[in-house]
Amino acid sequence: MALKAILGGTFNPPHYGHITPALNAAETLAIDSVYLMPCKLPPHKSVSVSEEHRVNMINLCCEENPKLHAELIELSLPSPSYTVKTLRELNSQTDETICFLIGADSLYNLDKWYEWECLLAYCHLVVMRRDDENFAPPPVVADWLKPVVTRDAAQLHQRKNGYVLLVDTPLKAISSTQLRNTITRKNAVALDKAVQDFIENWIPNSVIEYIDANQLYIEER
Repeated sequence: MALKAILGGTFNPPHYGHITPALNAAETLAIDSVYLMPCKLPPHKSVSVSEEHRVNMINLCCEENPKLHAELIELSLPSPSYTVKTLRELNSQTDETICFLIGADSLYNLDKWYEWECLLAYCHLVVMRRDDENFAPPPVVADWLKPVVTRDAAQLHQRKNGYVLLVDTPLKAISSTQLRNTITRKNAVALDKAVQDFIENWIPNSVIEYIDANQLYIEER
């Protein structure tokens, strides 16, 4: 049974804090590729750059790493975007088993997602955790997890949907907001080399060049 690993997000901008754990989780699942799926209109956050810019930055990441691919289905769906609706549509279009990658922080807030209890009808959830993290979902999520959670990646190859796999990854405490704010400061003042190195350590060079060329995040708040 073929598995397809998908990482959703605003990718505003895409960075290694997204990409590295996702590739690590895919390796655990014996999947060669990760599909980066930009959200169209997340109901819980604003997006400061256009869809076109976000897609272009994702495509640059994919050019740098042949294991990365773009999955743009959500951009063609009606707004607002909800993960369960996107997964339902994806599932209807493919025979592949969808493995939807999320961070542990997203799992802890899963009960706030639209129709969250229906997610496993269309995919397996793969939860990326730091290996030193204390796993502590809220009671409603913990109860929901009991019959579906696993640490055995092989199980996801045996069923098309229905499991939540916990995997330890090199997940880092970095956010797109933090990176955007740093880029904005870089655009406003001359920063020292340590700050420049910080940006370059987290964002692919081609994406940094694209951000600079298009003057993105100049007025980020």
